[in-house]
Amino acid sequence: MASYKRNANDNRESLFGPNPGSSSAAPKKPASRTKPSASIGATSTTTTASAASTSQTNKTDTRRIKNGVRTLTGQANIDKMKEAEEYRKKAKKALQRTLFNSPDPIAGAMFYHRAAEAYKLCGENRLERLHRIASGDCQMGHDAYATAASEYMRAAELSEMSDEAAERKRAECTKLYADAAKAWREENEMGRAGECMLRSGFSLLIGRGDDNDIILGGQRLAKMNKDAMVVIEAAVENHVPDPLNRYRNFRQTGISSFADPDAEAENGGPSEPDEATLELCRHHMVKTSFAHETVNQAIQKFVEYGEYRSALYAAGAVSALLESDGFSTISLSRVYCVETVLTLALGDVVAADKYFLAVHLQNNNYLSSRECKLAEDLIRAIKMRNVDDLEIARDSNGENRAALSNLDPKVRNAVATLRISGAAKSQTMKPTRADPVTASANPATATPLGAAPPSSMGGQKLENELDDLMNNMGLDSDEEDEDEDDLDLR
Repeated sequence: MASYKRNANDNRESLFGPNPGSSSAAPKKPASRTKPSASIGATSTTTTASAASTSQTNKTDTRRIKNGVRTLTGQANIDKMKEAEEYRKKAKKALQRTLFNSPDPIAGAMFYHRAAEAYKLCGENRLERLHRIASGDCQMGHDAYATAASEYMRAAELSEMSDEAAERKRAECTKLYADAAKAWREENEMGRAGECMLRSGFSLLIGRGDDNDIILGGQRLAKMNKDAMVVIEAAVENHVPDPLNRYRNFRQTGISSFADPDAEAENGGPSEPDEATLELCRHHMVKTSFAHETVNQAIQKFVEYGEYRSALYAAGAVSALLESDGFSTISLSRVYCVETVLTLALGDVVAADKYFLAVHLQNNNYLSSRECKLAEDLIRAIKMRNVDDLEIARDSNGENRAALSNLDPKVRNAVATLRISGAAKSQTMKPTRADPVTASANPATATPLGAAPPSSMGGQKLENELDDLMNNMGLDSDEEDEDEDDLDLR
């Protein structure tokens, strides 16, 4: 306000001249130049020295560790540890029941959270993790589910980064992510609950099979843990109920929450869901933004372990999410191509061709996409049993290089293992049983580990491959001729 009045007076004086009664009309004395005193210089010097010493103290009190967290050292670390201990005592006192007071979970959660933040600055992973778990438990006590879920997730991340044994990390991460999923479910955040369920399933794979956990050709030699598969497939159904998934029959574990086991037992098998069930499933479908990317992680993990059936089940969930959106084009085209690749990897070219014609080509945007051409070339090459066309279709420098580069690296490795007959070549060390639903799969056609892949030269190479298959089936004509020569008919 004072500046406004001063500006108004200046404007008035510039227009009408100075007011004789005002102070501005009096002649102004020239400002006297005074030499700066020595005290001012000494003060500035002292301030500069103190600032330099403070910055030097800060440099010695902090350091940067490997995970990018800035921690305290020296006396600052000791003081912060004492502060965290005081917060811990206050939280414990707030949760005690006395004659006149009842436990206060709100104050306890606040003090535990402050203690965890203090331990974070000190770089104490284990203490921070324990106090975040305690804070989450207190938040659950007074129905602050979102805050509790955040604390559990942070504690799980700390456990994964800790130096604990693999078995302990696996148990802690699985339990904490499961608790976070429960909290998000209470908050009615089904998308985040499904994401935490998926992380809980991935946590079951920490440190599994360290001796045989080798990646060969983008695929692990060790089989996926059964418990992890159960949790991951349940997380997929949490996003998309099974009745809305066209590949629901490829689920390997568990039963859908929307299926009636008694009705299936009476009908002798799974039956088609009615309209009321489908409407209920549409209501429970997760429609949050980027929910399909969460389920895409399940596809990548299943393909990494060679579980193509479960990967196809997850791909069906992704396509159902994108189809319900109505706006997705490129993402939907890519997941359609992934469905074709996974169906061919299972050795069922008939089912791949059927879904390609009846479902995928009904989308106008997919017809003009690069992924559609790649899927069509792969199906045609395998149907015609032409090795040369198959090699041309999946050539990384050929016509489909753009479509292949847009696929996930693990799916590209699955494309490289496709064969003109039978299922894709598996890299697992344990033998897998034959797929009962595939049209052209044959247990005897499985290529043993270390055998040469089919070549792109055709002709003689194809005959050599067929000869190897006949040898595996015990139909080697040369051995039969030798046996006939050795047989004495007298």
